[in-house]
Amino acid sequence: MTSNIAECINGKVVAARELLVFYFIEEVRKIFGRWNCTNRRNGTYTFTTLGKAFQQLLSINECKSLRITVEPSTEFVYSVHDQSRRFIIDLKKKTCQMFQMEEIPCPHAWAVLKSKSLTPDDFCSDLFKPKTMVKTYNVPVDPLPDKSEWNIPKHISDEVVLPPRYKRPPGRPQKKRDKPLMETMISKRRNACSTYGRLGHNRRSCCN
Repeated sequence: MTSNIAECINGKVVAARELLVFYFIEEVRKIFGRWNCTNRRNGTYTFTTLGKAFQQLLSINECKSLRITVEPSTEFVYSVHDQSRRFIIDLKKKTCQMFQMEEIPCPHAWAVLKSKSLTPDDFCSDLFKPKTMVKTYNVPVDPLPDKSEWNIPKHISDEVVLPPRYKRPPGRPQKKRDKPLMETMISKRRNACSTYGRLGHNRRSCCN
């Protein structure tokens, strides 16, 4: 997940990397400011139990729970039967492995909740709820004032900052990352034309 976030940010600052350091930092600040506003607005106008992606997962688990039968053991412990397998669900301890990992009611837990006429609100982690998203992005990314309004101490303005010493490698500087072997082996999806159904002739370029 960390690598995906880094790749996403790197893709957004490709053009900004050609700027001077001050302007590069300002472009990065603008990007994070826009992302903060968008995510905070999405969280504010989300009226479902969870965020969009997690609400979809919750709905999928609910559909899967239709084929599961439930047998009560105690007030909180239940035995559920999914085809030929049996699982034990403890609503207090969240004993089901998927329930513990995702912190969202799995199909087995959903079946138990419906048998008790309970809603999943109290059994979902607060991390996936819109109110948490709003709190996460509630920290503002303050804009930088105009250069004429800066109050810089003299001992800092007089300091000369030199670039780091390094030996530039030969050739043109690389701008794109090196793709791993597995990524290069994945073939691109081809949309074959149904008229001819052969390579080199796809729906996008078809004139018939």
